[in-house]
Parts: sequence; structure tokens; C-alpha cells
Amino acid sequence: MRRRRLFGASGALAALSVMPGCGGSISGGNVAPALRAVATSDPSALLPVIVEMQPTPLAGANVTLANQALALLAAYGVPVAALPLINSAAGFANAAAIELIGALPSVAFVHPDLTVGPRQTSAPPPIPAGPPSAVFPQVVKAKQVLQSGISGSGVTVAVLDSGVASDPDLANRILASVNFADPRSSDDPGGHGTHVAGIVAGDGTRSAGEFGGIAPQAGIVDVRVLGRNGSGRVSSVVRGIEWVLAHRTAYNIRVINLSFGAPAPASYRADPFCAAVEIAWRRGLAVVVAAGNGGPGRDTVLTPGIDPYVITVGATDDRGTPGRDDDVFAWFSAWGGSNPKPDLVAPGRRLVSLRVPGSTLDSLYPSRVVTAQNGATYFQLTGTSMSTGVVSGAAALLLQRRPGLSPGELKALLAGTARPYGAQGATGVPDATADGSGMLDAKAADQSPLLPAANGGLRPADGFARALYPVLYGSPLHWKNPLLGGILWNLLTWSTLGWNSVAWDNFAWDSVAWDSVAWDSVAWDSVAWDSVAWDSVAWDSVAWDSYTLD
Repeated sequence: MRRRRLFGASGALAALSVMPGCGGSISGGNVAPALRAVATSDPSALLPVIVEMQPTPLAGANVTLANQALALLAAYGVPVAALPLINSAAGFANAAAIELIGALPSVAFVHPDLTVGPRQTSAPPPIPAGPPSAVFPQVVKAKQVLQSGISGSGVTVAVLDSGVASDPDLANRILASVNFADPRSSDDPGGHGTHVAGIVAGDGTRSAGEFGGIAPQAGIVDVRVLGRNGSGRVSSVVRGIEWVLAHRTAYNIRVINLSFGAPAPASYRADPFCAAVEIAWRRGLAVVVAAGNGGPGRDTVLTPGIDPYVITVGATDDRGTPGRDDDVFAWFSAWGGSNPKPDLVAPGRRLVSLRVPGSTLDSLYPSRVVTAQNGATYFQLTGTSMSTGVVSGAAALLLQRRPGLSPGELKALLAGTARPYGAQGATGVPDATADGSGMLDAKAADQSPLLPAANGGLRPADGFARALYPVLYGSPLHWKNPLLGGILWNLLTWSTLGWNSVAWDNFAWDSVAWDSVAWDSVAWDSVAWDSVAWDSVAWDSVAWDSYTLD
């Protein structure tokens, strides 16, 4: 028996003592299948890619690795931007260059740099349009929280979107504005981000209180990652998340709102977008994400909404009434996945919020302008983009009341206190999991005792594990199964451990004291934010001109 145990340990060391960070075969396995398929169909096309490097345990290596990836793209394709958050760089490469880069031992993976933006279903609405909804704060019982003196004051929500325009309803609460998209001709040339920001934090000043948001005293940070026509790339969003992480303390940013996504070509484990939002989550930022508008079919949730860590939001139709008995699940709301999503739902049909005159959406849809009783003009939009803003606003309310909440505790309160809706269960839900735990109830969440933190026992994305390698290196190693696969895991040390998917599956992630890890070893704020060559990006159109949800 002793000989067998020693052999097991020896086998473990032999199997796992390859170069730290080894992530798999280099003979083709390091290129995303979806990317390879597109490259094979048109070998000469320059395709948007994210090149992710193998990690090292050296403090601050993330910037070095990102610059190495950028140099590879400069040598074999078109470089665009370093992405130190995930040890990567973004750029363009053709099929031959993608295969060459993917075969290098220093490269962990070559991902497609997916187009992100608001998306919609092609299915017609089964329910006729009701009146524009200005009552969504009452529907989710945020008004009752406001009456208790909680308004989101002191809490900042980072709205990553098409921009946020100055508006009296946001007063002086737009604390910072940065741009990681196409040239900004105005504060919000698209109009989408301002609408979302108004749902989160509009105070109704222009309409004399007729049209307001969920947390009317919350701060907003405008992180522009979508172009004027509604599209961006995963890389532009990752850059935005990097900026938020580097400036979260200066502006007390506690929530990231992502009212968009991209079709998910693979599991969250292989998704760099999911890796990026998980890092933000572990750093203390609650990430609230739209499920997407691809319903009513199953498995239509966008990335990063597929990620099990984040708060993924679907939509309901409140029918323009403050009561919940007539509310129904929105036909367009995406749902499904191996990790059932969304986590909860909130009103998302015909929500009235801020208008940006002359913006893309305003020009395309003049019929959606809504006039307040005092003559002020607003705008109505439909989608899980809108319901995501509702939940982000509720998160700001909870964080004002209890500023010590972790993202996991916040998620537990929001999802754990969600309530049924619809008379006698007539909600139109296509499956028991399609609306998560139910509809947001801000009052119940505010009054609830603290619940056990969500997300226990989860296994993070591969890119998260690689990016956090230098942060975790040297900390105690705890394993779920000390004998998994016949390996004596307790005999392994960081110097003999192969930091790969086998280890990630067995690593006890919940054992990490995330508040005390060496975050200072990651230099996210050492990159020049204006160094991105966005003028070389061919911005795909997500076509807000076909964004016909009512």
C-alpha cells in the first residue's frame, strides 16, 4: 500500500509539474473552435481576436503578458489594445496567423473578440402593447424603500454602455466619463446608455417627479464601450472593466451595469468575457447583466449572463400598472443554459426614462418619445437592458443601507427575496426556471436579514484562474478531493503544481480569503488608458435600426 501511495504521488508530480500555467495541448487545441470555423471559411479575412498568454507567478506580470500578446499581434496581424486584466491583447489576425499564434507555448488561448450590443428576438409580441411604464419603481417596491430615507446616496453604479449624457435628472451625479469605443461626437451618441442610467438613478427633476428611476441619489460613472450604432467588442468592455477596477475606490463604485451581451459560442469556462466579470466580482463589485432579448426559446442567454457568478436579469411586462397581478413574463426575455439563468426578473417593457435628442435611437424611433405633463420629453425602450437597470438601482439602495455587503451577499438578497407575480400564476413563463427566483422586490430585500452568500461551490472561468495565478501563488492549497484521480494532491506545492483545468476543478475556491489576497500584485491601473488604437477597429453594426422591440 505504501508503494502504491508513493507511486500515486510520483505520478501526480509527473503529471502536474509541467510548466506552471499549462492549459492544454498546443497542437490546435488553443484556438477557440468557433474562431477556427470562421477563419477556415475565409482564410484571408482579418478576424477580431483576443490572444491570452500563459500566466507566471511574478507580481505585476499581467501587464508584461498583455504587452507580449500585443507584440505577437503586431508581428502577425493588427494590434489594437492590451488587456492586462486577463493577460491578453486584442487585435486582428487571419487564419494562418491565428494558427501560428495559437501554437506558441507561451499562448494559453486565442479567442474570438465577439461583437457585443443590445440584441432582440424576431418573434412578434404575443401581448398588445400597453401604455408606457413609468410605474416600474412602484412595481418592484423601490418607492417604499425611498420613503424610508434610502435613495442610493453615496453608492456609484458604473454604466458600461453607449455613454451617459448630461441631464437635469442626473444633476451633478455623473462622476466621471471615459471612452473605449468609436470617437465620441457627443456624450451619448447612441442614446441607450443614458436611458439605462435614468432607470438606475434618474430623479425626475425635469418631469416634476412624474418619471424617475430606482435609486435617485446614486452616483453614475459613464464608461462608454458601445459605438453610436450600439455595438462594441468584448475587448472594449474588458478595457472598461479594467478602468472601473482601477478607479473603484475614488468613486465608490460598487455596481457594474452591463445592459448588453454577445451570443455565447462556448461554456462560460472558456469565455474571456466571463473571466473579466468574475475578476470584478471577486474584487468586490456586483456585476448586473442582461439575460438578452433572444427569447422565447431555451438556451438564449447571452454572455456574460451565462456566467454563474453574476446577477443575470430577465424581463417582465408590468402592463403599465403598479400592481403585480397583471404582470407577465416578457416574451423576448432570454433564459436557459447549463447554469440556469436568469437569477431574477424585473420590468423591462416600454420603460420610460431619459431621452437624448438627436441620438441614434431618438432619430430612429421618434414615436417612442414620451411627453410629461409639464411638457418635458422622455423616451421609452423595451428589453432586458431596461430590467437590468432596475436591478442595478435596487442594488444601490441595498448598498446604501448595508455598505458592507459583498457581491455574493447582495446577490443572495436580491434573488432570495424575489416574489411571485401574475394572477394565479398566469405569468406566461415557458419553463419553471425562465424567470429565476421571481420578480425583484426591493422592499423585501431591504428588510430581509442577511442571507448566506450566493455562489458557493462554483468553479470559475479558465481565464479567471490564469489571471489570478500570481495573486493566489504561495497561498495555502486546499483541495475538494485530496485523492482525485489517484493523485495525492496534498503533497503538491505551488512549485510542482500544474495550474490547469484538472487543478481548477479540484481547487477549493471558497477557501480563498479574497479580501486579503495580494491584489497589489496586479497592476491594472498602470496602462495608459488612451493608448488603444480604436481607429483600427471595424465596428460591426448591431443595427439599432432593426431594434424593433416596442
